[in-house]
Amino acid sequence: MRPSVRLWLASLYLFIMGTISLAYTLVELLLGIMYSSLLVTSDAFHGFIDAAIAYVSGFGLYYASKRGRSFPWEIYRLESLLTLLSAFVVLGFYTYMLVTSIRFDSEPTPLWMTTLLLIGGALTYLMYLWERRNYDMLKLEILRADALHAKIDAALSIASTIAVVISNMFHLIVAEVIAIIVIYGYVIYELARLSKEAMYGILGALYRDPVLEEKIREILIELGKPLVVKIRRAGSFLVVYSLVAVSSDMTVGKLHMLRTRAIKAISRTHPLIVHVDVKIVPRRYKRIEKSRYA
Repeated sequence: MRPSVRLWLASLYLFIMGTISLAYTLVELLLGIMYSSLLVTSDAFHGFIDAAIAYVSGFGLYYASKRGRSFPWEIYRLESLLTLLSAFVVLGFYTYMLVTSIRFDSEPTPLWMTTLLLIGGALTYLMYLWERRNYDMLKLEILRADALHAKIDAALSIASTIAVVISNMFHLIVAEVIAIIVIYGYVIYELARLSKEAMYGILGALYRDPVLEEKIREILIELGKPLVVKIRRAGSFLVVYSLVAVSSDMTVGKLHMLRTRAIKAISRTHPLIVHVDVKIVPRRYKRIEKSRYA
């Protein structure tokens, strides 16, 4: 399957899952507010984060599938910046809501609302199974990470359901408060992870993958001797920089042909590679140029 097709399919999956999550979250939020259930409302806010992540990732993969030679790959850093800003906004609003709303003398969440939590958990688990299956087919790390996230979300829904049952049976509202704090803690962890990845994307941090680097070096051998191979992040995507020492008697025509072939081959090694830069130097100058490039 061509990388562009794999990216398009992955973006479609993420759009569908984001839409399902958003629609259900809106219903959950409305009922949580109507019945004054902070636990259900917190679960809804968590759902908004899930939907936002799915949409941002989906748009990124979609544009990656449509990119051409003239596409400004630096725009992928904007995706990371938006993710970082969104994380701070969501965390600030969610924190304010909890600080001003948590009460130990409130009424327990109506028992029937456990149905909402269980349905939400079931939908999330179905998404986990779907994403795991799609990861096996498409081999995109973003799907594997999202599948793990969905699995944890399903477990949180079950824990929240148990908290509501305990709260109603023993009139212990503290059980719901504990569940809310656990959800809040997980949201902080999730946003911290997203923020870290977003900063990596903005700063263009190195992406460590020895297997991928070795594949790139094997491709470049046809052109000459690979001196430097670096893979950097550009948002959620990857940019490859390489320096190759070539024979000084190679013709310009052959050099251009082999370089073009190498760039195309490297682009196909990973679906998230959006730009490949292959610089060349005569083999006799490789020591000087390598020190400048490193």
